Amino acid sequence: MPTLTKEISFCLNGRERTVAAEPGRSLLRVLRDDLGLTGTKQGCDSQGECGACTVLLDGEAVRSCLTPVGKVAGREVTTVEGLAQGGRLHPLQQAFVDCGAVQCGYCTPGMLMAGVALLNRTIHPTRQEILEALDGNLCRCTGYRTIVEAVEAAAAALHGEAVPARPEQEVIGGSQVRVDAVDKVTGAARYTEDIQMPGLLHAALVRSPLPHAVVEGIDPGPALEMPGVVRVLTAADIPGVNSLEGYSQDEPLLTPAGDTVRMVGAAVALVVAESVEAARVGAAAVRVDYHPLPAVYDAVEAMKPGAVRLYPGGNVLSSCELHFGDLETALVGSEVVETEYRTSFLEHVALERETVLSYTDEQGRVVVVAGHQEPHWAQGWIARALGQPAERVRVITPPVGGAFGGKQDPWPLMAGALAAYHVRRPVRLTYSRRESFDASPKRHPYTMAFRIGARHDGALTGLQMRIVANTGAYDCDGRYIPNYAVVAGGGPYRWEAVDAFAWSVYTNGPKAGQMRGFGTPQSTLGRECSLDELAARLGLDPLALRLRNAIDDETVTFLGYPPAETMGYRQCLEAIRPHYQAALAAVEQANRSRADGPWRRGVGLAGMWYRFGKAGRLESEARAELGRDGRITLFFAAPDYGQGTTTVMAQLAAEVLGLPVERLRLVNADTALTPDSGIQGASRSTYWVGGAVVQAARVLHERILRTAAEMLDCP
Repeated sequence: MPTLTKEISFCLNGRERTVAAEPGRSLLRVLRDDLGLTGTKQGCDSQGECGACTVLLDGEAVRSCLTPVGKVAGREVTTVEGLAQGGRLHPLQQAFVDCGAVQCGYCTPGMLMAGVALLNRTIHPTRQEILEALDGNLCRCTGYRTIVEAVEAAAAALHGEAVPARPEQEVIGGSQVRVDAVDKVTGAARYTEDIQMPGLLHAALVRSPLPHAVVEGIDPGPALEMPGVVRVLTAADIPGVNSLEGYSQDEPLLTPAGDTVRMVGAAVALVVAESVEAARVGAAAVRVDYHPLPAVYDAVEAMKPGAVRLYPGGNVLSSCELHFGDLETALVGSEVVETEYRTSFLEHVALERETVLSYTDEQGRVVVVAGHQEPHWAQGWIARALGQPAERVRVITPPVGGAFGGKQDPWPLMAGALAAYHVRRPVRLTYSRRESFDASPKRHPYTMAFRIGARHDGALTGLQMRIVANTGAYDCDGRYIPNYAVVAGGGPYRWEAVDAFAWSVYTNGPKAGQMRGFGTPQSTLGRECSLDELAARLGLDPLALRLRNAIDDETVTFLGYPPAETMGYRQCLEAIRPHYQAALAAVEQANRSRADGPWRRGVGLAGMWYRFGKAGRLESEARAELGRDGRITLFFAAPDYGQGTTTVMAQLAAEVLGLPVERLRLVNADTALTPDSGIQGASRSTYWVGGAVVQAARVLHERILRTAAEMLDCP
């Protein structure tokens, strides 16, 4: 076939550029693949849904993923890399840095370009105009408030308003500017999908289209005949252990012939090819014969006798029960409400899709670069799958485009490592957004039945809970969920008696795993809604009911023992009381004014407690080093996926050392260079890893002073 490639010239960031490309190829692919401008991101499989790929075309914001490069001929294109001029950030870039509008940073380039397009039209935008301009740009970290504030601040700077000088402050509790913010607002930050290597191959997965089936045969032959396909890997090619046992019970890396797939998206083969397109075509060509089996999706149904049996041991993965006091005695004379609540699977939707870059280095190690929350932990799983000692595997965490618990799963890293191990060339594996929805862990759906009682003065008496959690096809730490569900279920309240059961149950739904608050928000929803129903039944104000029963230092909790330290819950409720009462008054007035209309406003409040702490021994390690150049380097493993851990560690060390943050060199989350700082989940980074960083900095500080005193012969 004759080539359709044409030479297309346009002005890019102030310079004339000419590219040879098919006119119908997307501008996004030309910018990223041909011109190396990786600041422009892709988050939605080029559907124009997320806004991460926004650029300016003749000053107007456009989706580069939907813009054919042929349509930009003779026109002016501006990307995030072209905003800063003469070494100075654009006012909106500076405002994003100053206002804390940069977190994981993956949406930031697109947000900036949409904001700049608005400021090109008007430097006096209203808040409504800002909201409308940013409406098509998704962010999963910030909640948008700081982004809107940054656009307002940039507008003020552009029309000459003086920006208030920031006062000198302590390092801790002072400037909230992140150490990586400038890289993220200029497009210099390199996420996994942005890193290019010579000879790069691409991987695609063959996934089950059925929720439950026996794999009767896998034939890679048709795929190997496809142009560009280099290798097809199946379970037979795994040199080590084909299992995630210990993290995800009964889950294989690749399902072998003769075994059973238990969800849509379960992987059976991995195709490596010269291009993304060739890998996908190859994956579609692999012939897999399935024998379909009956499926079950509802966890309550899966517990019933006669339900489809997914595992030899049955469908119940784990359970937990808690009994405190005598429930029926406690409920005598009580007003009792019985409620049922259900939650659904929830997807994290981090804007950066699961992406892994893997290769073998000059020492023969398999190196895996991926956005992962616990690189040392992932290193162990990869080593097991490859049948290698851990030191033969290196895991590096670059900037991460959002996580929220979803990037704790080691599965993608293991698959990427397997590809590089066999082909001995760099390989990139990137999930499509569809794959991410099918195959990444979700929040567990709960079916919850509550029976709660209180006396007419509002004193809570008995709590009965029955919670069934749907863990989907595989474990993914779902075995812990019943305990977490029960612990969260009683909340920060006094109960005379508790009777609680929870189960984690297998179904053919997607695998459920870590997500913000792991196991806690669902129980909290059910209990707090039940308390509101009870308050309505008793004719009590919901805040008054909670204050009447809030735990304090002397309370024996529903777990049967007192808290080790103050919870502060009562003080929290008292602090919000005036705001709550003002909101009630505002709502009452609003509803009176629209009495003839269909809409009403309301005020809600809820309280929770969270299971801080972890059983067993927990250690975190960090190192601080004085180099020959006089700079201090910190080594730690606290991956930064938007929550700012790198900045926190720098601030903690700078405070101890008495140095500005800029004087420190930071090495974070590289198993070859940093110590294993331990588990990062559940809000532990600042306390545990931060504590280790402080200790390391303190020891180094003392040694520097002691050595200097010796050299100078002074105290």
